[in-house]
Amino acid sequence: MTGLNQWLRLIVLFLVCFTLAAYGWFILGGAKTEYIVTPKNSKYKIIDDSIQNGATTATLGIRNSDVLLECNLINQAKWPFCEIAISLTDSVEKGIDLSSYHSVGLDIDYTSPLNGERVRVYLRNFDPAYANTNDSLSLKFNAIEYSPGIDAGLQVFPLHSFQVLSWWIAENNIPVDKSNRQFDNISIIEIATGSYVKESYYAIKLNRIVFYGEWITESSLVRLLLLLWVITAVIIMIIERIILHKKIKNTEEHSLRLRDANRQLYNKSLKFEHLACTDPLTRIRNRHTVTEWLKEITIQTQRNQIPFSMIFIDLDYFKSVNDTYGHSFGDEVLIKFAATVERLIRRSDVFARWGGEEFVIFCPETNMGTAVEIAEIIRETIATKDWGFDREFNLTCSLGVAELVDETSEDLINRVDLALLKAKKMGRNRIEISWEHQQLK
Repeated sequence: MTGLNQWLRLIVLFLVCFTLAAYGWFILGGAKTEYIVTPKNSKYKIIDDSIQNGATTATLGIRNSDVLLECNLINQAKWPFCEIAISLTDSVEKGIDLSSYHSVGLDIDYTSPLNGERVRVYLRNFDPAYANTNDSLSLKFNAIEYSPGIDAGLQVFPLHSFQVLSWWIAENNIPVDKSNRQFDNISIIEIATGSYVKESYYAIKLNRIVFYGEWITESSLVRLLLLLWVITAVIIMIIERIILHKKIKNTEEHSLRLRDANRQLYNKSLKFEHLACTDPLTRIRNRHTVTEWLKEITIQTQRNQIPFSMIFIDLDYFKSVNDTYGHSFGDEVLIKFAATVERLIRRSDVFARWGGEEFVIFCPETNMGTAVEIAEIIRETIATKDWGFDREFNLTCSLGVAELVDETSEDLINRVDLALLKAKKMGRNRIEISWEHQQLK
């Protein structure tokens, strides 16, 4: 045991020194990397409004340290402009992966008739899911606009500040999962005159473009160091287990007895938790159960930019069911309704009784269109179902649907509640949709 403890102290000392040295190396910038765009590793050309039958004229001067674009904009094309197009590779399909870089530095001098006028910077990404080599406009526009001024020096922008142009998303019918900024295959960089120009002389002098990143991120380094500690600890535990086999065996027997006792306690706690979280009539989740969960899932969904939708259901004229047939019959209707809906929804959906004859379905990773399809299946099934009662009985429901945007869970609930209210006002047995912060009347 004494020898083992001595070795353990030496190993721990080594790990501490190595961890401090590795993290210090990272803090001092040892992992930083740069990608500098120059005329030696890329090709430059002019793009202007001549493709729109414009009359703009432009010249491009390329030197070792900078590139100068001069153009005279003529108000003949619908959108007069000129720009520097930088091809990073010979093939549009095979660009450069810049996804590991976190920011870009731009040193641009911009001469224009107006002080503070902005230039547009596009990082064009190729992805075969939406782009093709025969259409240059099909490459994704990751864009920023800023005012470079003259002699302002290098200005650094985080890559997450770039936004995909909305007109490009709409024109190319881009799906939601491909509409976010993307830097994994950048083949072209474009620097263009501003959105609002007039007939005049313009000059864009590109002094420097540099991308900043780290060949290993801080989180990856921490994970590697943690893995080293874990592997070392596992090896030490194995050695110690061999040496102390008999003692461990006795401990395991004792642990088994404790584990059995804990399992019994755990099973009992699950039973009590199930009773507390389940609606006693319909045997589905109750409102109290999903309230806290909804707040957490809302935050996580917005943080990860994942779609999330909600369906609010109200049984039409249910009070008259209770008044006509009695509350016992009404309870049986609620039970059969809940069982029917549970069979219609997906495993990932969360179904709960909100109160009385109101029910709610939360649909993670689901956009508005899919949620409306689910709601329509439920509405039609309920309206046409043979409920199997010994008396003639029909049931319909009204539904409100909304997709989460930049809002709180309470705001989402209020919107979908307003959509449900509109469905009821419009005659019931129908679906109404709430788009973002639209106020339904």
